[in-house]
Amino acid sequence: MPIEIMDAPAALGYVISQRSHIEAEVMRKPYPTILYPRLMQVDTSANQFAASVTFFTQDSVGRAKFINGKGDDIPRVDVTTGKFEQTVNMAGVMYSYSIEEIGAAAQTGMNLPTEAANAARMAYEMLVNSTALIGNAELGIEGFFNTTGITSVASAATFALSTPQAILAFVNGLLTGVQSGSLGTQVADTIVLPIAQFGDLATRQLAAESDTTVLDFIRRANVYTAQTGLPLNIMADHNLVNRMVVYRNDPSVVKLHMPMPLMFLSPQAVGLEVRTYGAFRFAPVSIRTPSAVRYGTGL
Repeated sequence: MPIEIMDAPAALGYVISQRSHIEAEVMRKPYPTILYPRLMQVDTSANQFAASVTFFTQDSVGRAKFINGKGDDIPRVDVTTGKFEQTVNMAGVMYSYSIEEIGAAAQTGMNLPTEAANAARMAYEMLVNSTALIGNAELGIEGFFNTTGITSVASAATFALSTPQAILAFVNGLLTGVQSGSLGTQVADTIVLPIAQFGDLATRQLAAESDTTVLDFIRRANVYTAQTGLPLNIMADHNLVNRMVVYRNDPSVVKLHMPMPLMFLSPQAVGLEVRTYGAFRFAPVSIRTPSAVRYGTGL
């Protein structure tokens, strides 16, 4: 009885025919733990192979005051700007199918499994997420959670040793600090907490027999909601340790340039497997309005 062996060209052809199905499945799958798309705008408008992106930071200084009608001491207001150019870095990831896997799928008329492709996309998302939020030491870049020059305020005590009222006062101090530090031009609407502190606030009761948690208390009694009537966005991320971030989630404040989101290339037959290479290119996070961001430490 003859033995049928799927050769490399046949395997390659089968993977190519499956490519659209695989990529559609992979790109449709959400990853709730990947926060960077929710924390900042991802700008894909630049050319895929742009070598760098340029952005400007901007803050205002000075304020108006009452003067004598004949006075010449009129106060001056200036806008301080900084120009920054960021290198767009290229990264890659790959997944593969063996001829055996491809032959088994073809024989049974089933689609190729997407686990390997999902793992490739997850690896891409994790690299972008960690680089955007905490930077990359190898490349010498900082992230959104640890950028030098952002105003930092230390808590008088850890959250575990603080009363709900003291925690709320600290949170509101950071929120109002953004507004006053930007001369009223920025209003912070987002808080990112470490997972440990978020879990504590989400489960600690406001009082012994209360069904209200400290997190509920903060959501209800914060100054942003009091001013705007809108809910304060409170999230948690594992990349934060004893530090929280308070900011206005707006592209004028923070943005991530990604000229080339993950792009899978055509499958290639290599030895006894068919490989699919993926490439992506993105720049470090850019904080465009530093006064609209505050770090709270010592949590």
